[in-house]
Amino acid sequence: MWKEENNQLKATFKFKDFTEAFAFMTEVAFHAEKMQHHPNWHNVYNTVDFALNTH
Repeated sequence: MWKEENNQLKATFKFKDFTEAFAFMTEVAFHAEKMQHHPNWHNVYNTVDFALNTH
C-alpha cells in the first residue's frame, strides 16, 4: 500500500464514492492539524493520492 518515493511516503486510497473519500480526508485533516503535520494530497471523485514527508 505505502511506497517510498522522492523522500516521501505515498499511497493511493480508493473509496466507494466521493462522500467516503471526503469523509476520510476530513478525518485525516483533524488528526493532521493536532499533530501540525499536514499531508500533500490530491482528490478526484473516489480516489485520494496521499504523500507524507518530514519538514
